[in-house]
Amino acid sequence: MSQQGTLYLIPSALNEAGDCGLSPETVQLILGLDCFVVENVRSARRFLRRIGYRKNFDHISLIPLDNDEDFDAAMLTPCLMGALPRIGLLSEAGSPAVADPGSALVRWAHEQGWRVIPLPGPSSIILALMASGLNGQQFAFHGYLPVKSQSRRQRLRELERESGKSGQTQIIMETPYRNQALMADLLDCLQPTTLLAVAAGLTRKEEYICCKPVAAWKKHLPQLRGLPCLFLFQARRLGAR
Repeated sequence: MSQQGTLYLIPSALNEAGDCGLSPETVQLILGLDCFVVENVRSARRFLRRIGYRKNFDHISLIPLDNDEDFDAAMLTPCLMGALPRIGLLSEAGSPAVADPGSALVRWAHEQGWRVIPLPGPSSIILALMASGLNGQQFAFHGYLPVKSQSRRQRLRELERESGKSGQTQIIMETPYRNQALMADLLDCLQPTTLLAVAAGLTRKEEYICCKPVAAWKKHLPQLRGLPCLFLFQARRLGAR
């Protein structure tokens, strides 16, 4: 197996109707690749066509990787035939291996002595943090919280206590159809003075970004169902007035 390969980490648009936000140089690099590891083959094909990819998909490799537990180096065999193999890890939306599968592949590439090259592009987590007005010097992304409301509410209280001690911004996400349930738990569990930011539908026409204290949110609830959404909150520091 070659030890001289290159793994490119390829971001994609946050929504299929939006601008990919990729530089011409990045697009040209992607157009030259023949092997991709992707979360979803169909959406990967649509993205590649959108940026001008003209190669016959029957003549290239699109290897699905739905989660990191499924990664096996053997799945890369079609991509390792040349002396200098090049593979693109393509995100479903935003940046790869961040709230997306791919970290197992990246670790494998490092273990093999490959060059790992992250390509610039959109990240919903960073965009939401930038627009929140919350602490961008110290933050933590927690991904999805427990599905069951009781466990989710317990976790929210734990994260708020940590934020109150450290000033850390806590960032969480939820599936579009459970946004309203999570929002209800946030408003019920968090302290009235805790700052809560909601970033929904980023880069879409329906984009909605707002930050205010929990007490103010209770006076007006946005309709979030059906939109990809990130929730960020920062508690008042313990001892602060």
